[in-house]
Amino acid sequence: MLSQAEDQEYRENNGDLFYGNLGKHLIRILEMIPGILGKFPVEIPLVSFRAICEVTNGILEDIPEEPVIEIPVTTSTLVASQGIEAIPPKIYAKLPSSNVPLLCRSNKPATSCSVRIPGYSSTYDVHALPNGIEYYGDSLQRGECGILFSSLRSTNLGKFQCNMTIGGEVFEQSIVIEAALSPDPTDLSIGEDTIVEQGAFAPNQTLRVTCSSRNANPASNLTWLLDEDPIDPSYLGPVETSENADSKGRNLVSVSQQLNYYITLKDHGRKIVCRAEHFAIQKGFFRGFLPLNFRFIPEPTPTINIGETFINVTIKAHPRPATSWTINDMTIAEGQSLGAYRAYYPKDLGFGNYLVLLRINDDQTNRTDTITMTASNELGTRDYVIRAQEIEPTAPGRGNRVFFLISLWTYVCSVIVTCVLRRMP
Repeated sequence: MLSQAEDQEYRENNGDLFYGNLGKHLIRILEMIPGILGKFPVEIPLVSFRAICEVTNGILEDIPEEPVIEIPVTTSTLVASQGIEAIPPKIYAKLPSSNVPLLCRSNKPATSCSVRIPGYSSTYDVHALPNGIEYYGDSLQRGECGILFSSLRSTNLGKFQCNMTIGGEVFEQSIVIEAALSPDPTDLSIGEDTIVEQGAFAPNQTLRVTCSSRNANPASNLTWLLDEDPIDPSYLGPVETSENADSKGRNLVSVSQQLNYYITLKDHGRKIVCRAEHFAIQKGFFRGFLPLNFRFIPEPTPTINIGETFINVTIKAHPRPATSWTINDMTIAEGQSLGAYRAYYPKDLGFGNYLVLLRINDDQTNRTDTITMTASNELGTRDYVIRAQEIEPTAPGRGNRVFFLISLWTYVCSVIVTCVLRRMP
C-alpha cells in the first residue's frame, strides 16, 4: 500500500489524473502476491507478474514491464497435483495391433481435452479425432480423456500426449508407445567345466547351463523345467539383463540365467527345458532343451516279469545294448529262434530302459535248465543268470500246474532276485 506522501508525490509527478480506488486495489493485489505464492503447496505454471496499468486521463495504458518472477514447473508435479495418471504409462504393441486404448485419467472433472498423436502433425480435440481413431474413456466430466486406435501401426510409435483443462489450467500427461519385438530363438549353453564324454555327460557332476533370450522388447520371461516339472528356484542364479539398440534405433533387451543342477544316472533320458515367454511370439514362447544322456554299462539290477510261456527282463543301459540268451549251451542272439526258444530285439522304453524278451514255445521244455541273458554295449558286458527249479503245487485249486523258482543275479555284482515262473499243464 502507498503511503500518503508517496501518493501525493505520484500525483504531482504524473500531472492531473484520475487516481481512485481502482489503482489502489491493483497495487494492493500486487503487494499480496508474494505472500500468496508462499502458501502454495506445489509448484504452479510459469507466471509473469507486473504492475498492470496506470490511469492517465481516464484511459488504462500498459506500463513498462517489471522484472519477471519465474517459477519452474515439471509435468510430474502437475500430474501429481491433479491426480492425473497415464494408463498405461508405457505400452508395447505388436504391429499391427487392433483396438489399442490409451487413457489419461484425473480425479477431477475436465472441461476440455486435446491430444497429440504420433504419426499426425496436428493437435486434435478428443471430440474431433482423425479417421481410425475414436474417443476412449467414460467422459471428460469423470476426468477421463483417451483415444482408441482401430489399427496401430509403426507410424504411430512415439509419445502420445493429452492436454486436460481442469479448473481453468491445462495439464499434460504422456504415454510412450513402443513396438513389441519377439526375441531370438532361445539359446542354451553349458559351462566350460562340464565333463562330456563322446557326446554324453559324465554322471555325478554339477551341470551349469545358461539360458539366453536376446533382442526382445520388452524383456522375455524365463521359465525352467525338468521334463514337464518346474525346477527348484534354489538351483537358479539371478536374471541378468542387458540393453542395446538395433539399426533402426529400437531398444532391445537381452536376458540370461544360469542353472546349477547335480546330475546322476537317474536323470538319464530326461530334458532340461528353458522357456522364453513373450507375448510377441505367436505361440507365446520359444524354448530350448538339453537332453541328459549318459554312457553306462547295463545296470546290475533288472526288473523281471515271468509269464506262462515267456521271460522278460528290463535293463537300463546306454548306448543300446546287444542281447543274447544261453540255454543248455545253446546261444540265441536277439532276433533269432532256436528250437523252442525265440529271442526278441530289445524294446526301447525310453530313459535308457530296454525290455528284453525270451519266448518259450514248447510246454514240455525242461525247466531245470540254467538260462543266461547277456547284455553288452561298448562300455562293457553284464550277464543275468536265471536258474529254474521245479516245485510241486501246494495251493488248492491249482490242479496239475507246476511252478518254478527262479533265482537271478549278475556275475559282476552278485545281485540275487527271486521270483516264480508259472507253467501251464
